[in-house]
Amino acid sequence: MAAGMHRKAASPAITALLLVQICLGYEWLVSGVTKVAHGDFPAGLSSSLADMGKQAPGWYRGLLTNAFEPHAVVLGYAIEVSEVLLGVVLLGGAILLLARGSRLAPRNGETLQLAIGAASILGILLLANFELANGGGFGLRLASDSFDEGIDLDTMMIGLHLALLVFAVRALPIRARMRLAVADRAARRDSPGSAPVRSELGRASVG
Repeated sequence: MAAGMHRKAASPAITALLLVQICLGYEWLVSGVTKVAHGDFPAGLSSSLADMGKQAPGWYRGLLTNAFEPHAVVLGYAIEVSEVLLGVVLLGGAILLLARGSRLAPRNGETLQLAIGAASILGILLLANFELANGGGFGLRLASDSFDEGIDLDTMMIGLHLALLVFAVRALPIRARMRLAVADRAARRDSPGSAPVRSELGRASVG
């Protein structure tokens, strides 16, 4: 996302993407905080997985029954923590890039992009499991009736997280080049022979 950040201001496209990131971060944060506030998510996850497993594909139903359900309480706490962290990283990262994107040090910007990219991968993994557990088709089939949504929220969020991941990864080489350029300018400025050379050039041009 910082790939489009200029010294003056972010481009409209980058600003729009950061606003989408804010919406995603807010959704994750509210979802996670809701689970923590009610306090019944880990204990109730096992029965919820059993109900959802009836709609899941056969191969995934076996995974739910044999791997997830026996450890549902631990998995529930892990989901709560993951959703809160996702919300904080995506929401905080977008606000920071909007407010200080052009003034961030290259290394800090690269670290922030890595955090956003990692959060996007975690979000995609969570959403893909939610979609499979609910028997969703990732938007590849028609809804069951005319009053149902065409594409469910989980599928939409997977697509948006993929967009965030692509821009986060593309920003890393640019940040690295910026850091190398800054280091190169500093090295040339501090080089002991640079000032005399400029002085000699100046005298030669006058003469």
